Amino acid sequence: MSRSILVPHDGSSHAQAALEYALETVPDARIVLFHAIDPFEPTPEAEGDRHPPLTDEWLDEQRAVATELLAEARESVEGGTATIEIETAVGSPAQTIVAAVGDTETDQIVMGSRGRGGPAEVRMGSTAEHVVRRASVPVTVVR
Repeated sequence: MSRSILVPHDGSSHAQAALEYALETVPDARIVLFHAIDPFEPTPEAEGDRHPPLTDEWLDEQRAVATELLAEARESVEGGTATIEIETAVGSPAQTIVAAVGDTETDQIVMGSRGRGGPAEVRMGSTAEHVVRRASVPVTVVR
């Protein structure tokens, strides 16, 4: 039976390490590189309360950024026998990752222990912890 692995990717070194781990561990897997577009993430570009304007233009821009980020991650590891697909969704990263398991028909999650926003500590980040607690499939956290 072929394995299908969801790898959330936010551009961080931890996410890239998770992608590399998934490919090394299951080289013939179907990998779904996934990025959650967080509409509630504060951004330096936003005015006032530092939250982005939730417009169609902003969403289109974020989808383009996510597609480019995932394409670069895929290109950096291509050459094996794995099939690598790209998916994005809008929502809180932790909840969106958990929901993506069903949407992408994956049977495992391999993710980084921390994302772009957190300091490099021993503990897991809040997104990884949420996913570990709530996912309906096995989760491997890579440091």
